[in-house]
Amino acid sequence: MLDERKRIILYALVHDYIMTAAPVGSARLVQKYKLGISAATVRHELAALEEMGYLYQPHTSAGRIPTDEGYRFYVDSLKEVSSGLSNAEQRWVQQSFTSLNKEMTDLMRKTSTLLSQMTNYVAIVLSPALKRSAIKHLDLVSISPRSVLVVVITETGCVVKQVIELKEDASSEDVRRIEELLNEKLASKSAAQIRRGADIRTSPPLTPLVDILLDTVLELLEEEDEADRVFLEGTAMMLKQPEFGKLARVQSLLETLEKGYTMLGLLGDVLQTQTLLVRIGAENPQKEIQECSLVAANYHLGEDTLGAIGLLGPTRMNYLRAISAVECVAQNLNEVLDSMRS
Repeated sequence: MLDERKRIILYALVHDYIMTAAPVGSARLVQKYKLGISAATVRHELAALEEMGYLYQPHTSAGRIPTDEGYRFYVDSLKEVSSGLSNAEQRWVQQSFTSLNKEMTDLMRKTSTLLSQMTNYVAIVLSPALKRSAIKHLDLVSISPRSVLVVVITETGCVVKQVIELKEDASSEDVRRIEELLNEKLASKSAAQIRRGADIRTSPPLTPLVDILLDTVLELLEEEDEADRVFLEGTAMMLKQPEFGKLARVQSLLETLEKGYTMLGLLGDVLQTQTLLVRIGAENPQKEIQECSLVAANYHLGEDTLGAIGLLGPTRMNYLRAISAVECVAQNLNEVLDSMRS
């Protein structure tokens, strides 16, 4: 258990290192943070904090830098600190979402861009899973007697489409009638609910065409590549971080970021919790990113969790700003999705 003086010194050191990326010595802490104690006393406390595992000294004559445990103490202390975004920045985020296209793919892409621009870290956005999304509306467009464009719009704003070729002619009127039938029977149902038994009855001449179109709708919802749900923005930002100055380290990290399934797994736990998640360094299960920290939260529609958003940066990330950015963007994304449903 840290006493009050150690807590103040450790918090100041971590904050200073986050801002400067330079090892922090006792003289700087005394001078900049007005600790009211001597440099010799601070050195003694720093040595104790190092012994306790919160700090380490890269070189004998250098200052000290935080360990993962030091960063964890700092993050847990941020609960008592106000937002890392100004009122103007929060209004800008709200205005940005108001002006966004409400089509889901574009919304996810713009969300990742917005998060990365706000923080200069890698933004990761996990879009809603199509197979768990309920259908809002179907459009069947007769292109020719044997070609029909099937468009599925989900309640989460996802749009998927496919042109199918028929073995027999279908009139525009038949396609229109089936469109009305499917919209009536499938609205607000997910693929799983449809599989469990949607009562779709029609006159015998139309039954084969209904079956073909229904199968197409289910394929569009169920055959999504999970890796395609991941939207990534800002990988070049990592190159600007001093921690990743070595080419081999950058290459390894970039290769990891390009693997959609790895990013999917990274945000998987976020879908199971209603609270903000902060993973620091070795707290991340993936070995490739254990020199990074993740700040993430889920977003939802009503009580249903749809996906997650997050920021990946060095363990020396500006946690206050990253946490505030993720919380602000998640809140605005929730409001946009709620307005789309209504």
